Amino acid sequence: MGSRRRGFTLMEMLVVISIITILSGLVLGAMAIVRQRSKEHATLLTLQLLDAALQRYEQDYQDYPPSEGDQEGIRGSENLLRMLLSEKKEGPYIRSNDVRMCDANRNGELEIADAWNKPIRYLHHRDYHGTSPNKHTYRLISGGPNGLYEEGAKGSDDIVNWNKARPDQ
Repeated sequence: MGSRRRGFTLMEMLVVISIITILSGLVLGAMAIVRQRSKEHATLLTLQLLDAALQRYEQDYQDYPPSEGDQEGIRGSENLLRMLLSEKKEGPYIRSNDVRMCDANRNGELEIADAWNKPIRYLHHRDYHGTSPNKHTYRLISGGPNGLYEEGAKGSDDIVNWNKARPDQ
């Protein structure tokens, strides 16, 4: 009897490579979703940290830090970082290693950043429109995954410190 060679055929190899490719594509896709969700969660935790710090600041000063008349919230974010790092009264209200920082407008002043390294916008109630100042004393807004600031509109991917589902907020 002749000797038979053992091994894989070309077709078997192509099938195995195809299966491995499909599985790796699924795994990489799932990892991208997990990475995105972890950034959203990290940004939400930063907003919660800032909420707690702002409550302590308000107890000391009977108001929240001003956002300097800034309708967009970038200068407000710069001022917020400065005020929360201040050692006056019971400060500092946060430590610099508690938050990410960036200089989005490249003016040499740092802003508090979200997980995508974009500034978290801060608005004191005097500087945003459309709602009663007594409803929200300040707003914190991250542009979210797409990086676009949609003023925290319902249905946007913005990450905010209020409930976007309730229109009265």
